Amino acid sequence: MTPAPFRPRFVAVCSALGAFVALGCHDLDGFDTKPGDEYCGTIIGTPFQAGFLAKNQPPNLEIGMTLDTSKLTSEPGILRSNDAATGLCSANGQPLFQNAPLRAIPEVDHDALSTLTFGEGHEHDFFAYVDSTCQGTMLAVVSLLKNNLVEVRLFKPERLPPSNPTPAETPGFAVFHLVVEKGGCADF
Repeated sequence: MTPAPFRPRFVAVCSALGAFVALGCHDLDGFDTKPGDEYCGTIIGTPFQAGFLAKNQPPNLEIGMTLDTSKLTSEPGILRSNDAATGLCSANGQPLFQNAPLRAIPEVDHDALSTLTFGEGHEHDFFAYVDSTCQGTMLAVVSLLKNNLVEVRLFKPERLPPSNPTPAETPGFAVFHLVVEKGGCADF
């Protein structure tokens, strides 16, 4: 049997540890989109648009994203874009993203990458794959910010491009700042 003086100290240590763990955990439910709502935003300007816009197109690519934080380890959301008429996939009459599932990368959760922080104001960051209708699989880094906004960074890998490549043949990187819109994104 444990001596009596040890019990209160043990309880105090366990209580302090429990409080520390509780403060370290973040409730991400506030980032979930309600039915019909989406996070919406336009691609930000140069240099964060390479390989994502058709030649001579203004930086007006917009994405919409739904999010369910209870599925961060499986399929946390859906991505779509508004560029079916003028985007990289418009020759096929399709947008760059058409109800494309964000697919979690469970292996990253067990790697040091999962502990990266992308600056102040980030509540949680996660990595996912997302498939374009014509540009292959891309890497998405989704940042849930403390001000209830979301940032999406898209990495589009490509083989070494030829001389004078088209935007579709160019590796890409894009950044989007998203805000929740009731009823979804208006321009889709």
